[in-house]
Order: sequence, then structure tokens, then C-alpha cells
Amino acid sequence: MLETVQLDKKQHDRKGFDCGVDVLNDYLAKYASSSDQRSLTKTFVLVDSEQPKKIIGFYTLAYATVSVPDGFPRLANYPYPAPALTLARMAIDKSFKNHRFGEQLLLECIRKTALAAQPENPAAVIGLFVDAKEDAVGFYKQYGFIEVSCENTRKLYLPITTCKKVALAMENG
Repeated sequence: MLETVQLDKKQHDRKGFDCGVDVLNDYLAKYASSSDQRSLTKTFVLVDSEQPKKIIGFYTLAYATVSVPDGFPRLANYPYPAPALTLARMAIDKSFKNHRFGEQLLLECIRKTALAAQPENPAAVIGLFVDAKEDAVGFYKQYGFIEVSCENTRKLYLPITTCKKVALAMENG
């Protein structure tokens, strides 16, 4: 059975992961655990419960503050940086490509973003942001991400209202 769990440097084989992108492989192998321990990020891995050491894929989330994107009436006239979650990194091991595991991880990120915005949580977020590589922009757009300009950069943004709708649809099957 597949499950997404928080990275555990003692339990998961970080050095055996190879997505074909050296910078992502190096991040997982060398920096993800220490970044988690210092409360800078949280990295989650997709594993098979029958082979829990083998990492199928991973993603890293971080809180951020962003300039409020233009064109969102609910956020209009808010003069301060707004809290958000950022999908900092996401990758699938080369040996598991074309099994829709990227979709599974992205939907899990969206669900976690919706949970972060629940009233009982101590902080709020306006949505999920990602700095997508040019060849991945289409992947994110098919899940409702929109291109926005924030802090003089192009980012993709999924508003919290969309995150909540996706999470609700996931709950309802």
C-alpha cells in the first residue's frame, strides 16, 4: 500500500533516490532532513509500505510571505505580505515515472494546504505557490494553478478556495 509520510533520515534511503535531476537528488540526500530539523521546511516521501525504505517520490513544503497577487477581489487592498505555503520541491524517482505519482503528491500538497487554512490552526494561508520549471507549468495548470506576478517574479498560485474544493473532492471520493 502506498503512503505519504514525513521524511525520516534513519528509515528512508535518501541516497538511493534518483529523479534524474542532480539538484533535487542532492537536496533530498544532503539537506532535506536538516532543513526539517531546523523547522525551515517539511519533506514528505511517498513509499510502499512493503518496501518503506525505497522513496518513490517526495515533496517539500515551506511557509512563505508573498505580495498579494493582483486580480483576487477577496485579497484586494491588503497592504501587507500575505502568508502562504510554497511547494519548494517535488520529484519522482526515474524508476517510477509515468504512474501518476506526481499527481498523487501534488494532490496531497493541496490537501495539506487546505488543512493549514482551517480555523483551528494557529496560522492562515492564502494558498499554495510554486516556482515551476518551464516544462512543468502545464502539469500544474491542469490542477487549477494560475500564473501570477509576485515580488517581480512569475509564480504559479492555487488560491485557498480552490485548495479547499480539491480537498473536499478528495474526501468525497
